[in-house]
Amino acid sequence: MLRVYCDTNIYSLIKEDNKSFNSDLRELMDELKDILIFTYSHAHHLDLSNSLQEYWQKDLEFLETYVKDHYFNYNPLKKDAECLLAKPTESFYDTDFTVYKNYLNPDFDIMESLLNEYDIDEDDEIIKTHNEIFKNLLNLSIPNLFVTNENIEDSQKSLVERFLPSQENLTIGNLTSHFFNYGQRLFSDKEEFKSLKKMISEYADTDKYSFEKWKDQYDEKFKENFQGKSFTEIMQQLFDSVPNYNEYDKFILFFSCLEGYNITKDKPLRKSQGYDSIHTDANHAWYASFSDFLVSDDKGLRAKAYITYKFFNIETEIFNVDDFLKYKINFLQQEEVSWKAFVEKLLHESENSLIIEKNAITQDEVFVTVKNEHHFFNYFNRILHSTNSVILYCQRSFNSNFIMYKEGQLLTNKLINLLGSDSNDMHYYDFEKDSDKNEVIRHWLTEELEIIFGYAQNNGGICYCLELLLKK
Repeated sequence: MLRVYCDTNIYSLIKEDNKSFNSDLRELMDELKDILIFTYSHAHHLDLSNSLQEYWQKDLEFLETYVKDHYFNYNPLKKDAECLLAKPTESFYDTDFTVYKNYLNPDFDIMESLLNEYDIDEDDEIIKTHNEIFKNLLNLSIPNLFVTNENIEDSQKSLVERFLPSQENLTIGNLTSHFFNYGQRLFSDKEEFKSLKKMISEYADTDKYSFEKWKDQYDEKFKENFQGKSFTEIMQQLFDSVPNYNEYDKFILFFSCLEGYNITKDKPLRKSQGYDSIHTDANHAWYASFSDFLVSDDKGLRAKAYITYKFFNIETEIFNVDDFLKYKINFLQQEEVSWKAFVEKLLHESENSLIIEKNAITQDEVFVTVKNEHHFFNYFNRILHSTNSVILYCQRSFNSNFIMYKEGQLLTNKLINLLGSDSNDMHYYDFEKDSDKNEVIRHWLTEELEIIFGYAQNNGGICYCLELLLKK
């Protein structure tokens, strides 16, 4: 089933009480919400946590109307994204956003927090010993290798001192606190983030390499202005030098550095908007990579997602609102409501689509795989056909090449609507009976055809497939 990931702003645009309410977009999403899969993620919750708490429940319920329980979240223990059956009104409260916001609060003292970890029981000699050892460790003196070079211009010195500690006498605690506080400000303070971008722009004129001006040539132009190294080369070297970076870490860092290096320039920053906002956008783009479409009215997010997807070979299509509205006819025409029309389209696509593979089993039996333009039932994008059989299946790029049980439910119900109950008198999808990965989900027999709907292996993953066999 085609998966559509809309960022938070899209859901804002379809609220009738919004000054920018888009009635056409609302109408389209209402038409599609029961025939496609709208996905959402923890990034939506990060956005919502920045709004007034009195609106949380109402906004979650509105989001749930469209995304139902199609939830993506990053599991830091498994270091991978998870596709979960969880409604927004449930998943949002799994995170304590108060703790998260306290962590970014400028008044939060990292040293005090670390020491308090051991202030559990002062009568416990082991804990008291640990506490003293830890305090002594933090108070160890170390040389400051970062002392500001006197040759640095005055205009740059204040910026450098913001990032690097300037005092000559340092302790491990001082150093830890300095970098933590800088990261804290960078995440939450607009001015701190602007200062970092300013430092880069004073080193090199961003007009000489920005994506807005140079599009796909940006990387070569970047190379001309940064000592012969392209942006993608710098990032790849960084990834290669740090063995513990997983795919999520790489994606988020690459996306975020596009803004830090001024390759892209986001819309004017809000008063409280710092790196944290870019980080949330990066998460939206990451979670959208497991869907077929990313829909956003944020030009900056779309630009960074485009560059990042290209680097990581991710095939998710990126739409603005107008693109999404124009695609309406494709979505609606790919719903199969007539058996006769379905067969005619299937024959046409089998004979006229791009051939991507041929396998001769015998002299008389050749299997041909084509990439069909018409995605049957808004899902099947490949056809494998031979003399007596046609198999429809789905092939996605590596990161999204998996099944969602809700896709199986929707496909089963669409087939029941088209063909009726199967030969075993099984009707609409039942999660208790159908989610155990039986190879065959539904099976129809007619005088001329055997039709089987179930699971299949594709190139590098698993998908649903629909097989039509001519009876001999």
